[in-house]
Amino acid sequence: MSEQKRKRSWWKWLLSLTLLALLTPVIVLLVFKASTEKAWEQYEAEWHSRDPFSVSHYLPAPVPKSQNLAFHPLFENLEKRGSPAHTWFASFRANPACPGAQDDFRANPATMQRSDLSRIASVALLDSKKERIAELVRLNQPVSEQLDQLSEALAQRPHYHVPHPWHDSLLLLETESSGLQILSAAHGYLLRATLHLHSENPSGAAADITSCLRLSSVVGQDPLLMNLLAECKLRSLALSALWDGLAGKSWSEEDLRKLGKKLSTIPPAHDRLLNVIRVSRAQVLGLIDQLQDFSAGGGSGKAPALTRFFLAANRLSYCRDLQECILAPGGELAQQTTRSGLRHYEERLQDRAQGLSKYINAPSLMMATSFSGPFSSTLESDGEVLAARWAIEIELHRAIHGSYPSTLEALTPTALKTLEAAVTKGQKTVYQLKKDGTPVISIEWPAGTGPAKDTVWSYPPSNP
Repeated sequence: MSEQKRKRSWWKWLLSLTLLALLTPVIVLLVFKASTEKAWEQYEAEWHSRDPFSVSHYLPAPVPKSQNLAFHPLFENLEKRGSPAHTWFASFRANPACPGAQDDFRANPATMQRSDLSRIASVALLDSKKERIAELVRLNQPVSEQLDQLSEALAQRPHYHVPHPWHDSLLLLETESSGLQILSAAHGYLLRATLHLHSENPSGAAADITSCLRLSSVVGQDPLLMNLLAECKLRSLALSALWDGLAGKSWSEEDLRKLGKKLSTIPPAHDRLLNVIRVSRAQVLGLIDQLQDFSAGGGSGKAPALTRFFLAANRLSYCRDLQECILAPGGELAQQTTRSGLRHYEERLQDRAQGLSKYINAPSLMMATSFSGPFSSTLESDGEVLAARWAIEIELHRAIHGSYPSTLEALTPTALKTLEAAVTKGQKTVYQLKKDGTPVISIEWPAGTGPAKDTVWSYPPSNP
């Protein structure tokens, strides 16, 4: 073979190897793309009927505008910054009696701390307690008038479904925080209830607690994570004022029965967490769809093959992680969110955030939410409500019999049966009397299954 032929043969081999090196990744990618898109389509077809992925499946039932707080003048367009409703609720934070929705004066049953108005810096500490309360009431008067309007609206309209753009996941993200705007009003209820207690007006305090609990219930009606968390926070603010009155033996039998009846109507927040997780999943899938539409030129054409593979892989991994760990472990739809399932899910997310996978799964990793915090928040909130219901029955026993019951079995059979039915699987109510005769109530869970901490209501010593 001549030198010239050998050179031509060498170049042919080099060119062939170069083409093969260039084409192999493309061929592999096309195979993976086809298999990944097909796998997502099969997965969606298999699960959509059992565990729907579309956000439209989880929309709350429509209610007449006359019953929907979202269309009340105080609430209408609250989700839109600059609207009259948004400005009205923001004004609660400018309360001259307690600027910035400060709440460190609130009572805390876990630390046996009663409410302490001296922590409010808007009034000079040199004044007497009576003068300080009178000045706080005067400064709070504009907010007090707003709270009366809000209480009236809550009494008239039992529902709150903001007309969120459910079809548009991006706009939904921007507007779903309307529930958080309402928190400042709850601080107003807390302050006024506390002032009522310090002014020997327990019935006024009970009315404010009831309004705040009613507000928490309506805020949580939309199945959105921010709304659920806002509901738990609103409950916590209301219950701190309730405990303050219980610890001070402020309530009459009539007040106690009304408060107990209101607490019995509050649905467990934790029971709704699975539904909220499913709505969160639908939002993430909607955002991924919008990324695909954007890459296709706003929906005017088909997205590039690489983009479709990339996003199909994200949909598949994200939904499988949620399904296998939280929503349907073992292939059966879950009835409750579990701590172990959440831990498994977070481990999956950490694994996907390693090596090449973190680039492939970047969109879903950025959008995925950790649900451990909401898991603890909902369980703690439900535990606080249950502890409050027990505490009210215990306080009623004291008001009628002159002393706290030695055991929970000493309560009336009706109260005992009702409250025992409210204890969820795995929960345990522990009750004891301290040496000074005051009660301690705790709601406990088996290790590793409950919130970050047990719920404890520990009364201050009767003779400090």
